[in-house]
Amino acid sequence: MTSERLTLRPFRPEDAADVHAVWNDETYLRFAPVGLSTAGADLPRAVEWCSSGPVFAVERREDGRLVGHVALIRTDWTAMVTEIHYWTAPWGRGSGYAAESVRTVARWALNTRNMTRVALLAMVDNAASIRVAEAAGFRFEGVLRNAALTRSGRGDLAAYSLIPADFAG
Repeated sequence: MTSERLTLRPFRPEDAADVHAVWNDETYLRFAPVGLSTAGADLPRAVEWCSSGPVFAVERREDGRLVGHVALIRTDWTAMVTEIHYWTAPWGRGSGYAAESVRTVARWALNTRNMTRVALLAMVDNAASIRVAEAAGFRFEGVLRNAALTRSGRGDLAAYSLIPADFAG
């Protein structure tokens, strides 16, 4: 799958060094969910962590460098609802790659896979993830109090979603 500046593809063994760098980045670790081991992680097993849908490596089309990850997680194939999860490599932050890749995968899930809802949950104090949700076109729904357990502790989650009607008109 491609967007204007990105290619979304399966992870490859040669991505391991970049993934390892991200998983050891302080900014990533601050908001990383509890349950994913980063020390010596097996790449194929780790990229499928908590995934119940497709997992994409995000690379820049201009040079093929891995800049992120997007996955559909906690997918309920009966109800046709899913949640989107992502991270951005330090060398890709601030360039809009996260919003572009999240928007691309969310629209694909809604339009091609016939999902009825794509949720995005972000720690309320993670300003970058809030900006990604809004830039990708997700609508704010409210705050889930004390719902997240990250490496930094417990916190509140801002809940966002996209549904097919959001594209009407």
